[in-house]
Amino acid sequence: MLDACLDSAAALEPAPREVIVAIDGDDEQVVKKAASLGLRVVACPKSPGVSATRNAGVKAVTGDIVVFADSDVLLRPDHIAAATRAFGANPEAAAIFGSYDDEPAAPGIVSRYRNLLHHYTHQRGSPDAQTFWAGCGAIRRDAFNSIGGFNEDYQLPSVEDIALGYRLRRAGYRIRLVPDWQVKH
Repeated sequence: MLDACLDSAAALEPAPREVIVAIDGDDEQVVKKAASLGLRVVACPKSPGVSATRNAGVKAVTGDIVVFADSDVLLRPDHIAAATRAFGANPEAAAIFGSYDDEPAAPGIVSRYRNLLHHYTHQRGSPDAQTFWAGCGAIRRDAFNSIGGFNEDYQLPSVEDIALGYRLRRAGYRIRLVPDWQVKH
C-alpha cells in the first residue's frame, strides 16, 4: 500500500509545492521509492513513534497549510485542490478533514465493513467537528505549532490525531468535516 500511496502523492494535479514523506525508522526502500518520485524524505532513524515522526515532517514544511495522509490511503489527483477549495469555503477553520470513499480497496469483509462504517460516519457527521483525522486531514501550520503539534506520548498509531483535534478545539480553533474530500483506503 505504501508504494501505491507514494505513487498517488506523486500524481497530484496540480503538483503541490512539496510532498514530504516522514518515515518512522530507517527504510531504504521507502527512501529510494520517494526519491525516484521526486518526493522529499524526512527520516527519523531512531523510530520515535508516529507523533514525533509527524511532527518532524511538519517542521520540514515550508507552506502555511500542512496536508496529512496515512501511508495506507490513495489520494485522488485533485486532493490538494480539493483541500484548497475546502479552506476557501471555510476560512474560519484551522483544520479540515475528509472521509474514506465508498469503494474500499480491501477485499476482506471485515475490512470492507470497517471502511464503509468510517465512510458512513464521516458522511453524516457534524461539519463543525470536535476532532481531527490525519488519514485525510489538513491544518494551518500556525495553529498546529501553537498547540505544540502531535502529543509525542503517542508512539503507536491510535488516537493521536483525535487528541490533536481536542487540543485544537480547547485552544479555540475550528475544525471542519468536509465529507466530499475523500481518499481510498
